Amino acid sequence: MTRTVARPPLIGGLILAAVGFLSLLTAPVALAAPAAAPTAITIVGDGLETPLVLTAKDDPDRFEAMMSEVDYLASGPGVASAPKAETLGPKYTVTIDVNGAAKSQYDLYPLATGGPKAFRPAAQPDKHKTTAAWFYGRVRMPTTMRSIGVPLGGGATFQPPAGGAGGGAVSGTKEASSDIGQVMGEWRRVVALNGAIVIVIAMGLFGIAFLIRRKV
Repeated sequence: MTRTVARPPLIGGLILAAVGFLSLLTAPVALAAPAAAPTAITIVGDGLETPLVLTAKDDPDRFEAMMSEVDYLASGPGVASAPKAETLGPKYTVTIDVNGAAKSQYDLYPLATGGPKAFRPAAQPDKHKTTAAWFYGRVRMPTTMRSIGVPLGGGATFQPPAGGAGGGAVSGTKEASSDIGQVMGEWRRVVALNGAIVIVIAMGLFGIAFLIRRKV
């Protein structure tokens, strides 16, 4: 008489657990997608008869220089209290476009008493939710704005600024490309790690199955 031995449910349970574990590891990779980089900046304000437009494609150096003055304003919590209007000086509204659509808008006061100031309105062109907030601008803001063509007086020849001074980190199209490369590098490392984990789990499952069969 042939005796039929029921296969233990252990192997099936281990396989299901392994699949669930791998799905948790790979879920962040599927969700990670770099945001579209800004493509143009439009500046209007005191002394500018027509809007000053800088594009990443046609004028990358000046575009990146101006982006470095506003990149930290999008997500910062604000660090300055509302100053008195008479201390602000000339106002310049900067609009950031992404592929022809206005994305963000900020008001800059490069000659404010006590140092440059910046304001982020709660109402943004693309309707994304944010809060109204005041910021201390980078100390180089007046020099940068003069160099790209804003008539603040004391004209200067454009020189791409190096490093940052207050406010946050410098960013631009080159940095955005670097960020994309970094994301892809992280993705490759996670995929490689997942592959190694799959091999280890598979070897473990085969080993457990072999031991169970020997015992049975």
